[in-house]
Amino acid sequence: MNNFKMDRRGFLRSAAAFGLLNGFPGVSAAQQNEIIKLTVGFPVGGPADTITRLLAAHMGVPGSTVIVENRPGASGQMAADHVKRATSNDGVSLLVTPSSILSLVPHLYKRPMYDSLNDFVPVGYVCDHSFGLAVAADSPIKTVGQFIDEAKKRGKHATYASAGNGTGMHLLGSIFTRETGVPLTHVAYRGTAPGLQDLIGGHVFSTFNPLPTMLELSRSGRLRILAVTNPERVPNLPDVPTFNEAGLPALELVEWYGVFSSGKLSSETQSHIQSLLDNALQKNEFAESARKLELEPRRAPAQTLAGMLRADYEKWAALVKETGISLDA
Repeated sequence: MNNFKMDRRGFLRSAAAFGLLNGFPGVSAAQQNEIIKLTVGFPVGGPADTITRLLAAHMGVPGSTVIVENRPGASGQMAADHVKRATSNDGVSLLVTPSSILSLVPHLYKRPMYDSLNDFVPVGYVCDHSFGLAVAADSPIKTVGQFIDEAKKRGKHATYASAGNGTGMHLLGSIFTRETGVPLTHVAYRGTAPGLQDLIGGHVFSTFNPLPTMLELSRSGRLRILAVTNPERVPNLPDVPTFNEAGLPALELVEWYGVFSSGKLSSETQSHIQSLLDNALQKNEFAESARKLELEPRRAPAQTLAGMLRADYEKWAALVKETGISLDA
């Protein structure tokens, strides 16, 4: 969990080597008439959906159509499986996904629906974000230390909401228990919004959630973020400490988002899609919209993304084995 700083340094070196970058190339008439489907494994309104819709708004060229398809289910596996099985008759089908769907989720099932390292071809890195631990705004808890004390008193009623079984948020709760010795009871929701609503309504004690889903709720005084999983304090929440500052460095976690194809695309189409993605990421409008949501845009070549996926895949394999979490039941 703590090696992301090294990953990020490596990422920045690779991005520099990538050479920020080629101009937007010309496209053929066939490409101008193409349909590009961006498939996301989560419901409308969460960070994955938001990121995908930002991409859709900036990836197209005149005459092309970019469509967002939400296919939630099976901890994000439904979307990945759909892209894996896509044919040329479906247009260009791409998976826009948080890293955990390809690096974490397959380790939670004896028979995952896809082979992350062989069924998909990396197209490009998009952005990353961190997570936060939050309680309702009317809670007297203001620090991680106070949270731990209250959780001990509540016992099994010390619940935390996440966006679903097998997500990074789910694992953060398990890591929190491992590091503090304080059991938290996981409550899985179908996406981020229902869990946040129940937190505000007093039906769950706490939540681990991506910062993009909680910023506006924090600003409007409807919840309180106690700590963030980012290596440093985030610009949009300068008064909120990191877990490292709170004495829990093992809860450092930054999740990246990438675009993947099924591997059935021709090399020409793959190169074309990479150019469209890179063109979108270079736009100031994209970067400004992303940063307002605490999403940090990133650019790197496909081979860097492939290396990051493999490293995270191996890291999560070890952690899942250690925690013993399984979703087969």
